[in-house]
Amino acid sequence: MNAREPSESSASYPVASTVVTASQVLEFIGERGRVVPQEITNALRVNRATVHRTLHTLESLNYISRTPDGAFGLTFHLFELGTSVLHSHNLVDPARISLIQLSEATGCTVNHGVLYEDRVLYIDKSSPPGYLQLDKTVGETDPLHCTSLGKALLAFLDVSERDAILDRIELAPVTPATITDRKRLIEDLELTRERGYSVDNQEVALELRCVGAPVFDPDGLVKSAFSVSGPADQITPDRVPEVGRMVMKATAEVSARLRERSAD
Repeated sequence: MNAREPSESSASYPVASTVVTASQVLEFIGERGRVVPQEITNALRVNRATVHRTLHTLESLNYISRTPDGAFGLTFHLFELGTSVLHSHNLVDPARISLIQLSEATGCTVNHGVLYEDRVLYIDKSSPPGYLQLDKTVGETDPLHCTSLGKALLAFLDVSERDAILDRIELAPVTPATITDRKRLIEDLELTRERGYSVDNQEVALELRCVGAPVFDPDGLVKSAFSVSGPADQITPDRVPEVGRMVMKATAEVSARLRERSAD
């Protein structure tokens, strides 16, 4: 496991090794759920003293907690920080009512996602009571090229920014329906931009069809996206345009709400 590369904006500054080690430890625990110090030492190739010192510091700051058997797991403190990020970016609250109303109107799960590290990060969702959970949970990520959220985000980026992302990501097949040819994907993104909504036609999961649309910030830049996600026999090809209009109406409401808040 390697530390993430410093961002371009911070690359001119020296990287604090203790911070890098702490972030590696947190990410490793997050991936495994709960770990003992020896697992961290082996995986990160960091000496035992450094691992124990880092764990002690993170525990004292309430980022991790120790179980009776000596293993460590993440605490809800990181969740609190993550939630504050969403609120500071003005993402969840302005969209919540439209998210719920769209879920009720379509009878399907509605996901809210953002572009994060060349993937879709799910930041909120709403499902009808008793609805079969077929999709991702908040905090998880999915590829851009095979999800309606990802396509909605990619399609409305500046072309140069879109192409830069496509240069970096792998168009890996997830199902037999996944678009893995760059030319075909660009054609699909151009169609998405033309009609205003994207379609995941069983490309990320068989028997699941999703329809997405972008949310724009006050400057007209794509900020996030909604997707309506449901069984393919519920969101049939004939019903896709109707669902597309519904999700576009919902995201337009959110975009308008963001403009109003910006003007206040």
